[in-house]
Order: sequence, then structure tokens, then C-alpha cells
Amino acid sequence: MMLEILKKYILHLGVEQRVSEATLRAYEGDLIQFFDFLRIQTGKTPVLGSVDTFFVRSFLGSLSRKGYSPRSISRKIASLRSFFAYCTKTGEIGKNPVTGLSNPKKGRDLPVFAGKDMIRQMMDIPDMTCTKGIRDRTVLELLYGTGMRLSELTGCNVGDCDFGKGTIHVLGKRNKERLLPLAGEAAKALKTYLQSEYNIPSIELNGELHPGGNKEMPLIAGPSGSRISKRTIQRIVKKYLSQIETLSKMSPHVLRHTFATHLLDAGADLRAVQDLLGHVSLTTTQIYTHVTTERLREIYDQAHPRA
Repeated sequence: MMLEILKKYILHLGVEQRVSEATLRAYEGDLIQFFDFLRIQTGKTPVLGSVDTFFVRSFLGSLSRKGYSPRSISRKIASLRSFFAYCTKTGEIGKNPVTGLSNPKKGRDLPVFAGKDMIRQMMDIPDMTCTKGIRDRTVLELLYGTGMRLSELTGCNVGDCDFGKGTIHVLGKRNKERLLPLAGEAAKALKTYLQSEYNIPSIELNGELHPGGNKEMPLIAGPSGSRISKRTIQRIVKKYLSQIETLSKMSPHVLRHTFATHLLDAGADLRAVQDLLGHVSLTTTQIYTHVTTERLREIYDQAHPRA
């Protein structure tokens, strides 16, 4: 019964709320974990109407004892809060067992990013004499040069690029569209890749119009012309990042963090960076100011004679 309601809820999030696939998987995983906890605690298949605040608190307490971070626990509370709010609204339950629960206090992890010299070294690693090397260099340049998300890159088509205007169109979270600058090394690498992969003439790439006849083709191709997978891009980024610096994370998001940090280091306006990243709240972008402030403090401590 609970799994049937869960399926309806996930469908509601995906169709009506237009929640991203990654968020859907996270919410579903959190709720299944909660259902499994109830099954173990009660020794039987849990019934939705029997879930009360005690069970929810017990579940959260078990997560804390297992070493889950406050951030992870807060996300699971958000999953439960959203699910039970839906169940209350649809009449599946009469009382929301999550009402009144507060999130654990948490600190905010600073973004992981690479230094400018390290980025330059990384871009020189791919072998530009072979197709795979050209593709890898293009992936790295686009992620670092535009700050786009992994899902935004995999969703891009050739027709989303306008080399004449120097822009690339991406579809972000909750289907929000935005234009990003496409210039410099990122544009250069992408032109080389499109000529190599799709045989698009140079004259079309340099014109003001989108490359004709290829608008719906995936921007970065996978096997047999299919769209490149997120997993492949993750492997590409990890492969090259691991060769230039030892970081606690080696994901495409690290290049997004690096993009934002380097812009702010160079004096870019915070709200402009917010727009480029597609953040709804300025608070989300402000975490990068903490990174730059920390770096300035380190420089001060090392260089000032009376620090």
C-alpha cells in the first residue's frame, strides 16, 4: 500500500512539479529507506496510517547514530516532509507526522575547486590528435568555461549554440532556461569538436545562424551518435582532474565551483555570477564569497609582517 502511494507521489513530483530526475531518485531512495526502517522496527509491512512522530524521530535518531551528517539528515527530513504533506493533501492520512520537526544544525561545506594553474595544465592533457581527446577537451572547456551543470551539458543540442552571438542556451533545474557566454577556449574547442564529430563546415560555425541541418543533434555525442551519458562525463572529468591535483572531490560540479570562484576572484559581480549559475537565491551563490574571503585571509596571514 505504501509503495503504491509512493509511486503516485513520485509521478506527481515528476509530472506536476517538474522535479529533476536526480531529485526524484533522491526522494524515492530516502522514503524507501524510511519504509525499510519501519518494517524492521515493527516486524511487518508498515501501514501509512500507523506512522506517527515517534517513528519519524526514531528513524532520524538511527541515522545520526550511523554517522549521517546534519546535511544528509536535513535532506531526508525534507523528503519525509514533502511526502507526508502530499499524503495529507490527498487524504491518505489525517495528521502529518513530520509537522513540528526541525532540521539539525549544520555547517556549510565550502565548495571544492581547482587553482588556475591546475586548470591550464588539465586542459593541455587531452590528445587533440584523436577524436576522443578532442571530445574530452571540449567537455572540460565547456564545464569550466560556462559553469553549466552536468545535466545541462548532456541535454544541450548543436542548435543551442550561436557562435555569432557567442551564446549557448541551456535548460536548467525546473525547466528554467538561460543563456550562457560561449567564447574563448570553450568556443574554440567546441568548434573543433563539431567539425570532427559532425563534419559541420567552418563557415557555418562562424556565421550568425545556428549550424544548419544539425540543430537537434546532441551537442556532445555518445556511441553511434547517441547523447553522451552523465556517467561518461563524470569519468572524463575525474580522469583529468586526478592527474593535476589532489582534491576531495573529482566531479563535474568541481569545475562549476571553479568557474564561479575564479570569476569572483577576478572581481565579477555576485549577482552576475548568480545569473550565470542559474541560482534562484543569492544566498546560494554567496557561499563562493566565503571561499574567496578564506583565500584572502590565507594570503594576508602569509604575507603581512604583523599578521
